[in-house]
Amino acid sequence: MKEGDKIKLSDETREKLRGEVKSFFLENRGEEIGDLQADLLLDFLIDSAGPAIYNQALEDASFWFKHRMEDMESDFFTLRKED
Repeated sequence: MKEGDKIKLSDETREKLRGEVKSFFLENRGEEIGDLQADLLLDFLIDSAGPAIYNQALEDASFWFKHRMEDMESDFFTLRKED
């Protein structure tokens, strides 16, 4: 993710997360917050933590892919026929 790129959420995902933020505040803090407050907090979290989470997901995917390719390489060697 390049600097300045923003993580964009679908409307459905944003709505779901907004509800989860509102539920969190009600259940854990006993506070009812509105959609605007939940959206502001969600935007803050996406802007501040989102890039780190995104980059970690890329690292995890890269690690998984690298190991899968190593497994595939060894599988190819087991399929080879001797001359």
